[in-house]
Parts: sequence; structure tokens; C-alpha cells
Amino acid sequence: ATVAADLSRGSPTAGLAEFVAELDERAAAQHAPTVQGVTLASLHAAKGLEWDAVFLVGLADGTVPLQHAVTDEQIEEERRLLYVGITRAREHLQLSWAASRTPNGRRSRRASRFLPEPDGPNARPTRRRAGRSAPVCRICGAALQLASERALRRCPDCPSDYDEELFDRLRTWRAEQSGERKVPAYVVFSDATLTAIAQARPSSVPQLLAVPGIGRTKLDLYGADLLALVRGPGAPGEPETRPPDRHRNVTRK
Repeated sequence: ATVAADLSRGSPTAGLAEFVAELDERAAAQHAPTVQGVTLASLHAAKGLEWDAVFLVGLADGTVPLQHAVTDEQIEEERRLLYVGITRAREHLQLSWAASRTPNGRRSRRASRFLPEPDGPNARPTRRRAGRSAPVCRICGAALQLASERALRRCPDCPSDYDEELFDRLRTWRAEQSGERKVPAYVVFSDATLTAIAQARPSSVPQLLAVPGIGRTKLDLYGADLLALVRGPGAPGEPETRPPDRHRNVTRK
């Protein structure tokens, strides 16, 4: 309301387009408001600014840190970014996350791994899914904390047993896909997912879907290429299967 009033006093004929332009200009300047009001800002845009009260929302795993952050360096960068947001508050700080992405949706989201376990009288106990245990290293049995470790199903220091030649073919193919689609390489597949493919050497669609980092969408986009890469150059493809022709009429003379 204050922005609209200021704009109206300076330009009585201003309309919606001018109001939006004024908001864009103020956002680009990244100045904290000098009057009572609410500032909407990303964690990146909040660097160098401070407010008496700060509300950080959407702190769910997959958002903070982003699901594409898989290496230790990327995870730590996400942690530092959250620290920037937390330290913008002078007096009051509130952190929140939603168990569901949409109202009345499936409550499958979890709080960011960067947040401590809730305690106190208002804390709600976290429900764990029955029958699921924390992932452990398949070599030494230690608990796996990072997404990259869970994708490989082993600790970074434990010996690897993946096919290095296949891994090199996968990286070359990923670079080609990245260039064709004009997206970063990690958007196609992360190194952890490529390593997991080189370890598992899936030979069928169900085996490919069992590899961490491969869902239905990426299966539709890249599944045939991945299976061909695993088979290797010159290897025969899967034989074509045709449904039986049940409606063919055979006339004998």
C-alpha cells in the first residue's frame, strides 16, 4: 500500500504496469525498506541486508539443499547459503517447512537435513515410514549421510568397483546430451548417478529404474541410450518382440 501511495503521489495517472515497474526497480536496488513493511527476497538477494524479523520458509529437503546438490562442495555451499539467511535477523527468526507441496497433498516431505531435530512443548514428533532403515555403506556398513553417498551406496573412502570404461562412455554421452539440450551436465545426470550405473551395469528397464537418480521422466528421455551404453559398442540390442497376430485369417486350399 505504501508503494502504491508513493507512486500515486508522484504520478497520479500511473497504472498497474507502472506499479510493477516500481516494484522491479526496488527489488533490483536491494535496499531494505525504511518504513514498516514486508520484503520478499531470495537467500542470494538477502546478502548484506538485515531485518528485525526474518521468516525463512520452504526449508524442506530437496529445496534446502537443492536436490541437484550432490557433491560435498555443493552441499556445503547450500549450508552456507542457509546460514546467510539465518543471520539476516536482528531480533526474531522463524524457520518453517511444509510436509506437503500442495494443500491436502501427500505428506511425504521432510525438514531440511540442516535443521536440528525439533524439541520443546510445540514440537511434533517426526513419523518414520515403517520398514525403512537408514542407508548404510554396502562395503563397510557405516551410515550414509550425503545424497552422493546414498546414490553410490558406499562411503567415498571405500574402494569402488565400478566399470571405469563404462563410466568414461557415460560421461562422454552426458556431455553430448548437455550440449544438445543446452543444460548443465548435472541436469542430465550427476556424477554419482553415472557411477551407480557403472557399478550396477543394468541390462533391463526394471534394473535401470532401481538405480538412484533415475525416475520415469529420465527413463523416458535417456533409458534406451543408457542400456545401449551399458551393452557396449557393437553389442547386439534386445531382440524385438511382437505380439501374436490373433486376427489373421488363414485360408487353406
